[in-house]
Amino acid sequence: MSLELEAVTRDTTGKGAARCVRRDLMVPAVLYGPKTEATSLSVSALHLEKLLRGTGGESKLLDLKIGSQTRQVLIREIQKHPYRRRFLHVDFYEVPLDQPITVEVVVELTGESIGVQKGGELNLIQRTLSVRCLPNQIPESIRIDVSKLDMGEVLHAGDLVAEATYELVEDATVGVVSVLAPETAPAAAEETPGPGPKK
Repeated sequence: MSLELEAVTRDTTGKGAARCVRRDLMVPAVLYGPKTEATSLSVSALHLEKLLRGTGGESKLLDLKIGSQTRQVLIREIQKHPYRRRFLHVDFYEVPLDQPITVEVVVELTGESIGVQKGGELNLIQRTLSVRCLPNQIPESIRIDVSKLDMGEVLHAGDLVAEATYELVEDATVGVVSVLAPETAPAAAEETPGPGPKK
């Protein structure tokens, strides 16, 4: 299922124009790419929020509909207000479909590890991993089976086997997931002072 988002072109730019766009519950945006002239746009804040909340669309190929045209893009950057829940600006990057790109893909853990069965705690170190692939072959997630991971062990990026459609471009020594031993009690409890010597 392809992801879609509608956009409209903007004739005015600058801070004042951007504020006017936000007052209309729209988000200022720009479209650009290697073969694409920079174009000022605006998108619905509500539709953008739904897209990101439901799909994690920042690493997904989107069909950006501008009037009668459809552009295939990635979200390159999102600027958010530091303390208000609203978007300030979005960058859309139009990608050539025949050229590999590098994107961050979310990690998905499967199975129950041996270490967890022994009382350990599963620790996800890297929530995303960098992969290189064609834009229309971006994986939904990097699935990692942790069922054989024992207490105190770490699974590194170099231990993972990539699918044929993408290449992992992380440093092989980067830890991805581990099983931590449970916190141990103090070796010896504090002794309660006994009664003093009799006088």
